[in-house]
Amino acid sequence: HFADLADRIVDLSADFRLRDPDDYVKWYGKPHANPEWLAKFIYGLPEIHRAELQGARYVSGVGCNATATNLAIRPLFVAGLMEDSRDVICEVKVGSSEGGNKSNDATHHPERSGVMRSFAPTGHRHTAEVLQAIGPLGSHAHVHMSATAVDNVRGVLATAHLFVKAGTEERDLWRAYRQTYRDEPFVRIVKEKVGIYRYPEPKILSGSNYADVGFELDPETNRVVAMCAIDNLMKGAAGTAVQCMNLMMGWNETTGLGFPGLHPI
Repeated sequence: HFADLADRIVDLSADFRLRDPDDYVKWYGKPHANPEWLAKFIYGLPEIHRAELQGARYVSGVGCNATATNLAIRPLFVAGLMEDSRDVICEVKVGSSEGGNKSNDATHHPERSGVMRSFAPTGHRHTAEVLQAIGPLGSHAHVHMSATAVDNVRGVLATAHLFVKAGTEERDLWRAYRQTYRDEPFVRIVKEKVGIYRYPEPKILSGSNYADVGFELDPETNRVVAMCAIDNLMKGAAGTAVQCMNLMMGWNETTGLGFPGLHPI
């Protein structure tokens, strides 16, 4: 029992991410072994739970696909721009290093090379973390997540499709994203008119704790395409864990995380 060995714990597994024990039955197919512990853990995404993380004893790690999806769509819910009657559809493209805690043929790169393989078109477990994040914002939207394996080792690109209220303009989206993330040390808005990196791109984030978010509005249909790119091993796991540890210990939140990444290596 690790609680007897350390004053503070960041658990990178999925064991304490969800608050409702019934969600473990629904999404993981079995009852939680220690449901009395769920309420003791803070969900470890600082962009949502920074205040609760400060001084916390127990913190749960985050799902990498959930992190990318939550950071992509959150500003639209915070700003109240979402059309209440419409759902969220998100497709995530993922590298092999997020393929679980056991090796298999699907993560073996001689076999994986060149693939674009749908492996979870419905029912992805990280959907539960997205629902848990947007629920307190008054959302009753369903979230439909699909996951596709690509040739990368590291990286997640979440591409979410949402519908905003009629009359919403691009400047409203800029305002929502800027207000949500203006004080966030590791979230950057990427939306350029020219160049090869006009939108978030996991390739240039490898080895860094940054999350790049972007968006486009289709004014004909009020559809917003919201995007987020992260390194699943950093912002989607260990990097965010260090960020949480810094908050738990009262240290500067960015300590040890200023590395710009591996690109162009």
